[in-house]
Amino acid sequence: MKIKRIPVVYIITKLELGGAQKVCLSLFKALQQKGYAAHLISGKEGPLVQQISNHEQVFLLSSMQREVSLAALWNEWISFRELTKTLQALKKEHPNLIVHTHSTKAGFVGRWAAWWAGIKTRIHTIHGYGFHEHQSWIVWLPIYFLELLTSFITSHFICVSAHDAKTGMRLFPGFKNNHSIIRAGVDTEQFYTPAIQLHTPSTKKPFIFGTVSCFKPQKNLFDLLQAFEMVYQTDTRARLEIIGDGIQRKQLEQWIEKRHLSQVITLHGWQKSVATISKTWHTFVLSSLWEGLPCAIVEARLQHLPVISYKTGGIPEIIIDQQNGFIVEQGDWQALAHCMKLLMHERGLYKKMQQFPDQLNDFSAEHMIQEHITLYKQFLS
Repeated sequence: MKIKRIPVVYIITKLELGGAQKVCLSLFKALQQKGYAAHLISGKEGPLVQQISNHEQVFLLSSMQREVSLAALWNEWISFRELTKTLQALKKEHPNLIVHTHSTKAGFVGRWAAWWAGIKTRIHTIHGYGFHEHQSWIVWLPIYFLELLTSFITSHFICVSAHDAKTGMRLFPGFKNNHSIIRAGVDTEQFYTPAIQLHTPSTKKPFIFGTVSCFKPQKNLFDLLQAFEMVYQTDTRARLEIIGDGIQRKQLEQWIEKRHLSQVITLHGWQKSVATISKTWHTFVLSSLWEGLPCAIVEARLQHLPVISYKTGGIPEIIIDQQNGFIVEQGDWQALAHCMKLLMHERGLYKKMQQFPDQLNDFSAEHMIQEHITLYKQFLS
């Protein structure tokens, strides 16, 4: 059966500058450009909203919010009804509509709203799970239970990492035969740096460590700050730059000011062009406690930046310890600092990691888009 148009609606709760949001928008824009019937439903919050707010195929629902609380249950019900009505209207226009959700909360609400609206194909991309080892069982259990229930109405799962796929096969019945691994695609043209442009850092100029992160507990930025402080105390050439923003910004600023590090730590806020800033960095550092497989890791390696990261989620699928970076056990920020010092002072080691031949073809945006189109056609045929 020849498929001429793919009717798909993407659902995500908040359009901030995260990996899930970038993937979602990349798919939506690409399918639009290819002439498919692509739609997007999101809340009204987030710095990426401006990019698509005037698009006629975008539905921004004021009731849709990412944060969950018992006090807001009435708003959650309103949001669910509004989302269901929007999907029902789209289904009338496109009887074979595919619903594709991204992120944990959008995954719950979106798949159940699609089921209620009578939409048969419900696909969910896992960008890391909402339950993880850093939660108490009182928090972990209800989130897992909701995910388990929702798995029974899910047509197909997409995982961005093999780590998440293994977790799904272990915890959800039928997951093994009902999932695909499709890597989160990044803009390779924007970040790729040719080998001839590489250079080792000068021993006389500042050495810049950088990261891209939301300012929230998951990203565990205070471990990174402590590691950097230890490095700076031994070598004042060290600098730290962070692209991002979030609810912990005030606490981070207070921590930096209290230790008199404002001149050597820069909080850039959210930036439209990350590559413009990250091309001046020498090493990428990540201290997250739970992740799927962050796009920022791939972007860093496209720029040939050595990466130092906690052993989190699917990151070891990209970063090979002592080859193109260092993988450190979670919580050991002293080891994080030790690795940062090594890259500052051992030029041979730095050059080896910088020039490591990464295999990143599966992470191109074009590859990701084609893999999704192939999957959608399988369901439509």
